[in-house]
Amino acid sequence: MSKVAIHPLFYIIFLFAVLHGFIYELLLLFIIVIIHELGHVCTALSLGWRVKKVELLPFGGVAEVEEHGNKAPREEGWVIIAGPLMNVIMVAVALFCLQWGWWSPSFSYQFIEYNLIILIFNLLPIWPLDGGKLLQLGLSLYVPYKKAIQHSLLVSGGCFVFYVLVVLIFFPSYFSLWVMAVFLFISQWMEWKQVPYQFMRFLLERQKQHHNREVFKDRDILSVTLFPQHSIKEALEQMFRHKHHYFCVITPAGKVDQVITEQELLHCFFNGCGGNRTVGEIFR
Repeated sequence: MSKVAIHPLFYIIFLFAVLHGFIYELLLLFIIVIIHELGHVCTALSLGWRVKKVELLPFGGVAEVEEHGNKAPREEGWVIIAGPLMNVIMVAVALFCLQWGWWSPSFSYQFIEYNLIILIFNLLPIWPLDGGKLLQLGLSLYVPYKKAIQHSLLVSGGCFVFYVLVVLIFFPSYFSLWVMAVFLFISQWMEWKQVPYQFMRFLLERQKQHHNREVFKDRDILSVTLFPQHSIKEALEQMFRHKHHYFCVITPAGKVDQVITEQELLHCFFNGCGGNRTVGEIFR
């Protein structure tokens, strides 16, 4: 892991806390956030993932990894839910300590309340929260990877609008909620711009994995139907994250003209053919 960073929004919230006298509450939230993020990071590292950076926010955090949709879905699921699971564990610890009289009732209830707030907030289906990542993971099991990214961001955008409306109607004076709204908006806007690059990294990682056939032994095989006029880019956009593909080129008469392996298609894409040339033109 290269570094741990504190997001600039934290300093804005910290200044607001100084001016309004709730430093203690903010520090308690920050400690809970650190434990939450440790759940993500420790799980990712235990699975052999490359963790690039962890950025901490007052009400959550973002762990950046260098795995681009090519790890097993169950692994990614564990990495995502490990953070919320830490909040559940902390609630259980607080209840246990309260039961045995080790923590005061006031501190225990506050600790439980903050954990529940972070837990519920992070499970909202808004990118880059844990709920948004779970949404994208779930969609990627049923639609091609690039479409899963795009569709999850569309749902995330709709949920974000709903979040803003709720804050506007019920909590208009809560400064921290507006700060988080700004963060969520910027994150989603940047993610939309990054979709082509995220998909390209997915393809690059996929090409590298072909040197290690052990990676593909547990993946189901998917047959993808193509016509000669399909471009290489269009063909690659039909790839699923958790499957191994064979591309069947169909003639106008409806017969299978040839079968192209995933490795052959990726090799053409990255070695001079580009993405705009048609399958029929390249694989005659």
